[in-house]
Amino acid sequence: MDLMKGLARGPFSDKQAAQLNEALSGLDSGQLQWLCGYITGVSQSTPAGADNTAVPAVAAVAAETPKLQILYGSHTGNSEALANNLAQRAKAQGVEAEVSDMATFKTRDLKKITNLAVLVSTHGIGEPPVQAEDFYNFLHSKKAPDLSHVKFSVLALGDSSYVDFCQTGKAFDAALEKLGAQRISPRVDCDVDFEDLAEAWQNSFLQQIAQTSGANPAAEAKSNEAAPAAQTQYSRKNPFEATILEKINLNGKGSSKETIHLELSLEGSGLQYEPGDALGVYGTNSPSLIEGVLQTTNLSGDEVVQGHNGEKTLAEALTYDYELSPLSSVTLAKYAELTGSTRLKGILADNEKVLEYLHGRDILDLLKEVPYKLKANDLLSVLRKNMPRMYSIASAQAAVEDEVHLLVSVVRYQAYGRNKEGLCSATLADRFKVDDKVKVFVDKNTRFKLPKDADTPVIMVGPGTGVAPFRAFMQHREVEEHTGKSWLFFGDRNFTTDFLYQTEWQQYLKEGVLTKADVAFSRDQEQKHYVQHRMLENGKELYNWLEDGAHFYVCGEAKRMAKDVHNTLKEIIEQHGGVTHEKAEEYIKHLQIANRYQTDIY
Repeated sequence: MDLMKGLARGPFSDKQAAQLNEALSGLDSGQLQWLCGYITGVSQSTPAGADNTAVPAVAAVAAETPKLQILYGSHTGNSEALANNLAQRAKAQGVEAEVSDMATFKTRDLKKITNLAVLVSTHGIGEPPVQAEDFYNFLHSKKAPDLSHVKFSVLALGDSSYVDFCQTGKAFDAALEKLGAQRISPRVDCDVDFEDLAEAWQNSFLQQIAQTSGANPAAEAKSNEAAPAAQTQYSRKNPFEATILEKINLNGKGSSKETIHLELSLEGSGLQYEPGDALGVYGTNSPSLIEGVLQTTNLSGDEVVQGHNGEKTLAEALTYDYELSPLSSVTLAKYAELTGSTRLKGILADNEKVLEYLHGRDILDLLKEVPYKLKANDLLSVLRKNMPRMYSIASAQAAVEDEVHLLVSVVRYQAYGRNKEGLCSATLADRFKVDDKVKVFVDKNTRFKLPKDADTPVIMVGPGTGVAPFRAFMQHREVEEHTGKSWLFFGDRNFTTDFLYQTEWQQYLKEGVLTKADVAFSRDQEQKHYVQHRMLENGKELYNWLEDGAHFYVCGEAKRMAKDVHNTLKEIIEQHGGVTHEKAEEYIKHLQIANRYQTDIY
C-alpha cells in the first residue's frame, strides 16, 4: 500500500511522508485501526501549540507490552498470595498487572490478553481447586479459543507425596500450549516447600516480560536495597522454635485411638494467626528406622555429606533433613533411575500400580526389595526433603495470646513385617516432651475463614481431629462476643473414650456460643453412624440455615468423609429444596464460589 499521495497533502515534509509511508505500509487493517485510536487519544491529550518534543515520550508508552494478566486457582491461599506478589513485582518493574481468581475471570477476555501467568494448586487427587474448575473445563472444551496471541507461563503447586503431583498445573500448561499459546518461561512444579522455586519462576518470567516491554528489572532491586532492615521473620524457610507447654492424650482408657492436645509457646516470635490457619511442624525420623536404613546400605552414619541444609554427618541428615517415611512417588522414580530397575520402571508406568506399591511402604522396604550399593550422597539424592506437616490450628489467638494449640492424631500401623509410624505425629507423641522445642511456622489459609459478618450462621462438620479449627472458631466468637448462630457436627468411634473437647462443647452450648451440636459415634452400636447420617436426620433445618445465609465448613479426611458429606449435602438440597440433582449441584457450586462452602481436607 502506497500512502505517499495522501501523506503529501498533509502537514508533513517529504522526509516525514516517506518515513510514515515506510512504517505504515506493512500494517494490516486491525493494526491501523488501533493506531488510529491511539493517535486520536494522543492528539486529545496534547494541548494546542505544545512542543513536539513531547510526542516521542508518548510514543514510547505505545511501544510497551500490554498488561500482564495473572490468574490463580487456590485451595488454601498460597497461589493467591503468590499471584499478588507477582503483580507487585511486575508493577515495580513498570509492567501493568491485573490479578484475578479463575472463578471470577471472564473467559471472553482471553482474546484481550497478551501476557498470561497461571498459578494453580492441585486439590485432592489430581483435581483443580473448586474456584478453578469452570476455567479448567473451558480450556479443555471445544469452546476454547485460539490463543496464539498469548505468551504464558505456569507455576504449579502441589505435594510430591501424592502420585498426581502438580497435575492441575501440568494440565493447564498442556492445554494452553495446545490452544496455540507461546510458553515464554518453563512451567515450574513446586512441592510443599514452594518458596525458592516460586521465586525463581517469578524471576524468570518477569525477565522474559521485561525483554518485550522495555521495563526496568533493576527498578525493583534498587527499591528493595533502600528498604530498612526488618525484624526477624519466621517462616517455612526460617521456622520458630516453639516450646511445648502442655501435652495431653484426649482419648480415654481403652480407646483404639491416640489423639494429643498440644499447647506451644509463641512468645517472642511475633507470629500471628487467625482461626482457620494451619501450623507447619517439622518432625524427625525415628532412630530405629535410621538404624535400619544404615544397616541395609552398609553405611555407618558417620560419613560427611553435603545435603540441602549444608555439610553434616549422614546420621544427622537422615534425622532432620530428609524423609524416610512414607515412601513417595518422587523417591521411587529417582531410585528406579539410579538403579536401572526394570521392575520399578514398570510400576511407575501405571499410576494405579504406583499407588498400590507406595501404600504402607517406606524407604527401608524399597532398599530391601531392590538392593543396590549406595554411597552416602547417592542415598540422599533419592530422598525427599523433610517436609512440614500442616495441622489445623485448634485455638484462637484472641483467646490464648502467645500460645498456639494443636490436635494431633498419632499414626501407628504395621506393614511389611514391621511396626511403623507417622513421621510428625510420632515425633510429637514420642520424641518431644514438655519443655522441648519444636520448629514451627504459621501457614495462612485465606480459604477457610469465619464470615466477615459476625451475625452470619455457621455449620461446622468436623469428625475426629477435623474438629480442631472449629474449636478456634468458637474461641474467637466467644472472645469477640459474636452473636451468629453456630452448629457443630462431630463424629468419632466411641462416646466414652473419643469425644474430643467434650466439656468445652458442653460449656459453649450452655453459654450460647454454640447454638446446636449433633454427634455420631460409629462403634457404639451395631450399625455404624457417621456425621452425614446426623446431617440427613436434620436435613430440613440444615437447609433452612443455608437459605438464611449460613456458611458451611468441612474439615478432615478427604477421600471418604469429605465426599460422603458433600453427597449428603447435595441430597439434602434436592429433598428439602425440591430441586433436581443438577439444580442441587448448581446450588452447591454457588455456595463454593461465594466462599460459603469451605473445606480444609487432607
